[in-house]
Amino acid sequence: MNKKLLTILCLGMFLISFASALDSLGTFKKAEQVRITQVCSDATYINISSISYPNSSTAVLNIEMTSSGSGEYYYNFTSTEVLGRYDVRGVSDGCEKTFATYFDVTYNGQTISGSKVGLYLGFLTILCLILFLNFFGMGFLPKRNTRDEEGKIMSISYLKYLRDILWMSGYFLFIAILFIASNLAFAFLQEELVAQTLFLIYRITFGIAPLVVIVWFIWIIASMFHDKQFQQMLNRGIFPQGTI
Repeated sequence: MNKKLLTILCLGMFLISFASALDSLGTFKKAEQVRITQVCSDATYINISSISYPNSSTAVLNIEMTSSGSGEYYYNFTSTEVLGRYDVRGVSDGCEKTFATYFDVTYNGQTISGSKVGLYLGFLTILCLILFLNFFGMGFLPKRNTRDEEGKIMSISYLKYLRDILWMSGYFLFIAILFIASNLAFAFLQEELVAQTLFLIYRITFGIAPLVVIVWFIWIIASMFHDKQFQQMLNRGIFPQGTI
């Protein structure tokens, strides 16, 4: 029993030491060329046995690396359309005889650390909370001027303009949430459909933002002008029916 336990412990230590020795070539951008290099002054050749896609299918099989002199060998790998980790294995007639390494491919060529993930998620949570409070607060504001049962305007309610301001702030909060969510999706999801959809919606909403602001501003000015006319009528004792 003790021998079996000792064997398991030794095997576990070997696997852990092997995993820790597996160095990464780095993180690269999607569709970017990756130069795989190995240095061995004793080798007369170094071949790449295989390069595996993130789904474990084979991308390259038995390719001879090019020597650049001084024992350095390289191979330029270009099939990096798929996001995720690529495993590289090779053999030579010198040094360690075999080698194994890997590299990661992300949408923008960057990795997000745990602290950055926490920051992104925290900021995203705050924006979502503010957006909820934004629309929740709108429920307490009047939608239009005060009217009687016949639809006649009794008084001008200027608080309704605060409702319009909250609508606009909610629009830009929504754009910010889309931007952060799309970046998180690009960083963590190997399937790009969700990330691309979020980013497309972000680009559309951000692209039409100037037009939305102009239309919103014109609407506010026109509404204030009509309210001013109605206020003058109310001051003269006239209670008109209106659409504002």
